[in-house]
Amino acid sequence: MKRAVLAVVAALLMTSAVAFAHGDNEHVRGTVTSITDSAITVETTAKQTRTIPVTAKTMIMRGDAHLTIKDVKAGDRVVIDVDKKSKTAVDVKVGVAAAPKPTVKPTAAKPKS
Repeated sequence: MKRAVLAVVAALLMTSAVAFAHGDNEHVRGTVTSITDSAITVETTAKQTRTIPVTAKTMIMRGDAHLTIKDVKAGDRVVIDVDKKSKTAVDVKVGVAAAPKPTVKPTAAKPKS
């Protein structure tokens, strides 16, 4: 019985930690369209353009590597955690994969005459 109670308590603690891990942050996902020293402009997955201010406290990462704003390039895929109060980027996670290329419909082969 004690094991069951402990398992339930542990599960509740783990799920509550995950629920509060992101705090008051909005997640913006998309492809970088432009960069300045103070902002990242992203075309979101919903095809909206968002310009998000960055500060000296913004943590920019690619995997385990810390980056600077100068390391982020147009075309990079990113997930940006934006503080809902200040509207500035808290974390920027830069994807390793490049943005997908537009798909082109294959053309029908012309018969040889």
